[in-house]
Amino acid sequence: MSMKKIKTMCMLLAVILGMASCTSTDSMEVTLYNDAAITAFTLGNLNKYTQSTDSNGTVTTAKTTFTASSYRFHIDQSKRIIYNTDSLPVGTDASHVLCDITTANNSAVFYLNLADTLYYYYSSSDSIDFSSPCEFRVISSSGTGYTDYTIQVNVHKEEGDVFNWQLMTDIELPSAPTLPTGIKTLLGSSTTEQYALSDENKLMVSRDGGTTWEQDIANNAEDADKMPTQDIALVSYPMSQADKTDYVLLAGTRKVITTDKDGAPQEEYRTAVWRKIVDYSGEAPASSWTYMERDGKEKYSLPCLQHLSLVKYDDTVLAFGGNYQTIYQSRDNGITWQVSKQYQMPADFNYTATSVTATVDKDNYIWLYCSGTGEVWRGRLNRLGWAQ
Repeated sequence: MSMKKIKTMCMLLAVILGMASCTSTDSMEVTLYNDAAITAFTLGNLNKYTQSTDSNGTVTTAKTTFTASSYRFHIDQSKRIIYNTDSLPVGTDASHVLCDITTANNSAVFYLNLADTLYYYYSSSDSIDFSSPCEFRVISSSGTGYTDYTIQVNVHKEEGDVFNWQLMTDIELPSAPTLPTGIKTLLGSSTTEQYALSDENKLMVSRDGGTTWEQDIANNAEDADKMPTQDIALVSYPMSQADKTDYVLLAGTRKVITTDKDGAPQEEYRTAVWRKIVDYSGEAPASSWTYMERDGKEKYSLPCLQHLSLVKYDDTVLAFGGNYQTIYQSRDNGITWQVSKQYQMPADFNYTATSVTATVDKDNYIWLYCSGTGEVWRGRLNRLGWAQ
């Protein structure tokens, strides 16, 4: 038998004998138990390292400390594995970790040191290397049995709120759909309705999968003339606060006749934003459109954008269009808009594109299909691609 194994066995035996020596004294009796289990695992304060690069290209590393006890660890007693479902931040030092372990009935805890393959007695004041899964052994207070666990401390490998674009190759632009008679543009759909523009520039709706169409209506007939007539985009998404209900947002440009300083009529173009709440539970009345009283002149209004495209992304709405230099973002379902600081166009984007169509797929990728250049871009916020 090797000296390492003898040393390990001696350490375990010493602990067992120590527990046995406490079984009885002149003043009390101690009950020993056969079960050996970890019942709670909590992290202590951890170090985090962050790198930054200045304008001269010099890389600086900063060290900070944070409390990691809020990161919950799941204990799977059947598989004997312990792990955190919410990974620790990028840059966390997992090789020097303080942790608190609670056991059933004062079971003794040891961990396997991978450097020398020996078991060491666990102490909450000693740091442990969790850069890879670590093996723990829990010995019952009676010394009659033990249970082995694998503890894994997960750390993110990338920053969650960073958005990255990738130029896709060998992907063609989607072909134009076949349009029904009388329809010139398909705008999109909610769960139970499809929306389109007619040849007469009327907003149309179909509730039977596009077989029949009828003109859609507004809540207030006085606002009907404020429907957009060009550069129209539509996006629909489930309302988080209601079951079987969609929020449909429509935006575009409408022509307004005003007068100049001399009283002469002149044409002016303004943004028009409408919303529709579609309850398809079967218990609600038919839905209709409501005009949102912001026409491009108020602060934080959506500006007039040619070839407008809207997508729902990470609980916000993004607007692409115009010269494509700027992406606009709404956090309140289209009421107010601001230039997005988080979402930027690809660094190598070809701005000679005549129009861009934006969509979002089931894997949380934003796709940009660029007419005129044939480019196809795909991008995603890092954390929206993490496994849950």
